Amino acid sequence: MTVGRPTFVGHLIGASFGVVFVIVNAAGLEAAAAVPLRILAVAAFAVVLVAFVRTMRILRAAGDRPPVGFTRFFWLVVVIEAVALFGGLAVLSQIEPAAALGWIALVVGVHFYPLARLWREGRRQLLSIATAMTILGVIGLLLAFTLHDAVLVAAVSGVGSGAVLLGWSLLQAVGTLSARSAVTPG
Repeated sequence: MTVGRPTFVGHLIGASFGVVFVIVNAAGLEAAAAVPLRILAVAAFAVVLVAFVRTMRILRAAGDRPPVGFTRFFWLVVVIEAVALFGGLAVLSQIEPAAALGWIALVVGVHFYPLARLWREGRRQLLSIATAMTILGVIGLLLAFTLHDAVLVAAVSGVGSGAVLLGWSLLQAVGTLSARSAVTPG
């Protein structure tokens, strides 16, 4: 059996970070905006989780294993991301604390570019995520250094990045849940 559009662990990871980005960074918004955003984020994550479980069940029933993508290259990208993230945050906290979320969005966005090389199947989506989050990060940095408004940066770079991550994962999950599993000829 196969599923037309599988939801893999990468989608679940993206949705996990996305829901955290939205929940945490909506804190500075008015309740009328923050509450619905948080509810939508949790609902989107739930859909991704259900689609992930469906994909794993279909693969298990067919005796297939999910593709493995956590290679040395992946871990090298993650280590470089962590160094850039924490090093940059240490510097920015001394210069402009409001820039933290812009920096986080920028570094996380940039880390998707080399990952697009690793996972060819989702390359176009990963490049789109990389570009969107990088732009949101740059905008957040510009806002931080010009307006010094941490709440605005959190809305743009934090909630915006969460929406990008959740949106990507949710689109894949909806495809998984709407696709019919099919028996492949053996």
